Amino acid sequence: MLLSILANLVGIYSLINIPLPSDSIINLNNNNLNYIERVYQSGPIKNNNTSLGLEVSATSVIIVDKESNKVLWQKNSDEVESIASITKLMTALVFLENNPGWETEVKINTTDYRDGGRRRIYTGEVIKVKDIFNTALIASENNAISALVRSTGLSEEDFVKRMNERAMYLGMSKTVFSDPTGLNPNNKSTVEDLAKLIKIAFSRDEISNITSSKEYEFEVVNTGKKYVMENTNQLLDSYLNIRAGKTGYLEEAGHCLTSMIRGNNNKEIYIVVLGSDSQYNRFQEVKALTTWTFNNYIWP
Repeated sequence: MLLSILANLVGIYSLINIPLPSDSIINLNNNNLNYIERVYQSGPIKNNNTSLGLEVSATSVIIVDKESNKVLWQKNSDEVESIASITKLMTALVFLENNPGWETEVKINTTDYRDGGRRRIYTGEVIKVKDIFNTALIASENNAISALVRSTGLSEEDFVKRMNERAMYLGMSKTVFSDPTGLNPNNKSTVEDLAKLIKIAFSRDEISNITSSKEYEFEVVNTGKKYVMENTNQLLDSYLNIRAGKTGYLEEAGHCLTSMIRGNNNKEIYIVVLGSDSQYNRFQEVKALTTWTFNNYIWP
């Protein structure tokens, strides 16, 4: 009887060609939910069925309720795109599994240099691993990523292999990593896959704490020079309660942003946008999407 009702519902929805957000559940926990469980899993309920979403410049978007994994809105969620420095979140996860120790001192050398983005640490400086890690994430520093990978004792090739293995383990079936910095445009994924990544990455305090900080200060071991690294995420200066986030940009990827945001109701959502047409729009669109979500959904 239940299966018959569900079959009829599916038939009706296919005729009017309007997807039900409440039926869409991303398996962020990598467990095999069956169809009936997906349909009836609890989560936010849309209170305004006349609002279908927003027009955004981003080529793909997904909004997911943190607690239930319910997709609240999406645009081209399965479209494979370059992801730029969003790549660094997987790099951080794999590093945490191979961390040589936070107090380990690493000398920055010429092999760490990557041509792309603003350079903030320099050859010859001796820096603690914890400071390299935090610099890599808060400032999206590519040379820091290279030094971080080198500190694990793994070759870059082996490190990237582990990134791809981790992606497969998380069920990120449309994701391929080609380098740990995100400079390679062949680092590709979908917003649906990236929602799975940030579910895990942002649950790690080492990642969420630094990516929700406006700045990070540290001292170079061998020179005593002090650096203040500023976050690339301008939403930290907005009215939004950003719990974690990561920016990204390449010409091939456009302006990208992943966010974990807490509403006034203390409920949290994930938002992933890829391919926004400007840095300004990347942030403004996430603000608009956040406001729309909390205005159009109620949590049980």
